[in-house]
Formats: sequence, C-alpha cells, structure tokens
Amino acid sequence: MERQFLSEVPAESVGIGSRDIVRFVRALEESGTEMHGFVILRHGYIAAKGWWQPFAQNIPHSAQSLTKTVTGTAYGIAEKEGLLSLEDRLIDLFPEFADRDGAYWSRLKMRHILTMSSGMESMPSVKDREWIRQFFKTPIVHEPGTAFFYNSIACSMVGACITRKTGLGLKEFLTPRLFRKLGISEDRVGWLNHPDGSQNGSGGIITTTLDNAKLIQLYLQKGCWQGEQILSPEWVEFATNLQNPTDREAGRGYGGMMWIRGNSFYADGAMGQLAVGFPKNDMVVSLHQTVSTPEANRKMTELLFEFGQKDYPDSLPADEEAAREQKGFCRKLALPAPPCSGPSPWQEKIQGRRCEIWEGVAAFFPEDVGTVFNEEYHDYAHAFTFRFPKEGMLLLEMESASGRHVVRAGMEGRGYNNEVKGRIPMTEAVLSACWTGENRLTLSVRWLENCRTRELEFCFGDEEVVIRSVQQKVGGFDVEPIEAKAMWKA
Repeated sequence: MERQFLSEVPAESVGIGSRDIVRFVRALEESGTEMHGFVILRHGYIAAKGWWQPFAQNIPHSAQSLTKTVTGTAYGIAEKEGLLSLEDRLIDLFPEFADRDGAYWSRLKMRHILTMSSGMESMPSVKDREWIRQFFKTPIVHEPGTAFFYNSIACSMVGACITRKTGLGLKEFLTPRLFRKLGISEDRVGWLNHPDGSQNGSGGIITTTLDNAKLIQLYLQKGCWQGEQILSPEWVEFATNLQNPTDREAGRGYGGMMWIRGNSFYADGAMGQLAVGFPKNDMVVSLHQTVSTPEANRKMTELLFEFGQKDYPDSLPADEEAAREQKGFCRKLALPAPPCSGPSPWQEKIQGRRCEIWEGVAAFFPEDVGTVFNEEYHDYAHAFTFRFPKEGMLLLEMESASGRHVVRAGMEGRGYNNEVKGRIPMTEAVLSACWTGENRLTLSVRWLENCRTRELEFCFGDEEVVIRSVQQKVGGFDVEPIEAKAMWKA
C-alpha cells in the first residue's frame, strides 16, 4: 500500500529503530521532566507518537514562546504576498510614532524585530493595554542589528505589523493561509490576547504536539506543502540560519523567530515546549512537557539533540516484534495516578454545604494566564459548594465572575475530565481530590492546555473555611500562593 504523507509508519521503514525510540522516551521520563506528549517525524511520516494520559493527541497545549515561530511564519507568508519585507522600517509602518527620540529609531527594521536585535535592553509588559505605544517609547540603546536581547514585545510587534497591513489578527490571517493547508484545526487552536484584544504573538498560542511538528516540517520542506509554496524560500533560508549569535563558536543563537543550534533549528517555549528540525536527518521531534528545574532542562535538551543528530539510514529491515513493543509502550504512557486517602468525618459534615469567601481570593483557573498575559483572564472564585454523590467522587460547584461551574473530582486515586468554560481559552481540566488531614481536603486541578497543576487546599472549621490556592512552580512565570477565608452559608 502506498504511504500517505504524515501517515504513521513503522519506525524502521524510515530508518529509526523502534527500541531506540522506547529508550529515548524512557530517558526523557527519567531526566526529571514531566512528559505530556511527543511526535517524531522522518521523511514526512510519523515514526512514533505518544501522550501521557490524561493528555491526548487532540488536546491542544500551551506553546509559550514557541508562538514566536508561528508569528514568524505569518511574517513569511506576508513577505511572500508582498505585504512586508525585511527592510521595512517600523516608523514607516506606524507613522504616528515617527517622532520617536533617539537616532536609532529611524534604523529599526522588520529584520531586527524578527531576530532579537532591536537594540533595546528592556521591553514593556505584555499586560500593558497600550503595549504598542509603550514599545515605541522604549529606548534603543544599541545600533539595531548589533546586539542580542530577548524581546517578546518586539515579536508581538510582528503580528501588529501584519494587522496594520491587513486588518486581520494573527489567527484570522493564518487560518486560510497556514492552518487549513497544514491540516491544523482552527477550532482547536487557542490564542491568549493582549489586553487590547490583539493576539499575543510572542507566547499566546495553544496547539497540539502534531500541529507544532507540522510547522517545523514546513520549514524542512523549504516552505513547500503538498506542492504549494506557502513560505518564500528566502524567508525559510533566513529563518533557519544563524542571524544573531549568542555563542558563535558553538553555532548557537537566533535565526528568524526561531533558535539555531549547529545545523538544527527549533521553536522553543518555556517549560519545554519544543519542536526541532534536524535537516541532516530530515527529522522533526516535537515535545510537550513541564520542565521544572534547570538540571532537568539540561538533561532533556541533551537527550533530544543527541537523538536527533545521530546518523540514521534511510530505512532499516522490518522488525515487527520491536514495532509492536514500541506501539504498546506508547499506548500505555500515563502520568502517576492521583494519591489515595482514607475517609474523613468531615465529609458528612460538609455534604451539600456552601461557603462564601469574605476575605482574600481563591484561584481555580490558571492564575499565571492572568498574572503573566492579561489581567482580564483573572476569574477568582467567590463561593464553593461540596457534594459527595457517590463513593470516590466530589461534586464541586464553584462560583466566579464567569458564572457557576459544576465539576467532578475523582477521589481514592481517580481523576475526572471536565470541560470548564471561563474567561480563558482553556477548557479541559482533570480534577482529583483527597483528604490530606482530618479536616483538610486538597483538590488538584490539572489544566490539560496548560503546563501546570493547581491545588486548592480547603481547611474546614465549624464556622469558617480557609482556602489556600497554590500553583505548581516550575521556574518561570511563577505566582505566589494566595489565601482566602470563607463563611458557611445556610
């Protein structure tokens, strides 16, 4: 049977040993990272894929700064359509800011904001409602093109330039030009906004592991997809080669809205959201995960690049037993089960009771989405009702500004998947609960489209409930625990 592009094939048929893939994935698990999903492409075929339950193939995942490569791709399309060029000056695209102070403003071009070489040493907050105006107020202290500074707002400015030229937001611009052509479901793609309503082009997209792999595959194919030239070859050449070195001797630094490491190029988002192209091997490795420590990140990165930079033949002899073992291994991937605990007498005491917060706030939705991206995403809880309809289940009603949300939480080692619609473009949450003390109930909320888990700790008293909200710290964009007090209501 003729193989179809992006179809799943035995790894050996594209030159990778099935057992080598199993060893690679096990090594990733042992590196200290929490794996969520992986996809390996070679020669345009899926050699292996897997997701750690409760994550799954069709559930999108926050990409963090991997978004920058998506935004760079939007630029590459705009360049091909003749809308923008590397030599366009920012003050020509935004003439209302042409009177900026400083000699360097007249020299700032698209090529500089695409390559982290704006010449700035600071940037406005992504939470600023007037972030574009604040960008043009930021001093340029180096000749553009001569220094490296990781500038997220400059990357979002690429999206603002596209909007200025077309009147379209990034998602609206990319849907017919990229997503539909690559088979990426626009209904599934989420995107976090700046406070002014524009899509955050530096860290806001929410996509699947395979979506990200397809994006890098497009660059491996020099911008061509199924016979259509989506990106200009000139942009692909520019983007995938070193433009702004951070370590010239090692061949590392920034290309065009993506990172360069030797002969490899990659999209990189915080906490381990990676999609890497290895041109020598015609291979893509895409990972979703939560990396919690610098040491885990170092180990994971070494394993990834060692795997992708090996010498692989075009094909290997078939090994049906190894292929079955690899598929079985990938089907059984799962995160550890939630903890178990014994019953508590407080379970009967709080059955059907409602408490209202009178002091402080409690966070149920991912707090970092509001704290880091846009404060309008904050959706704090103001009341909770507890019910235990059957053994092993907590039915929790949470009231917030976005309405009443009734969710199920598994107990005694179980978790339940819930669709919860609030103010954020994330809706899939797995909840589990256990008694961690006689009067203390701990609720774990894992947002599947986010990198982190949240715990709500309820300490029950006869008249008052103390609620502590803790979001897992992973070494980036962390938020501190918050506390609230609630009173029982009739």
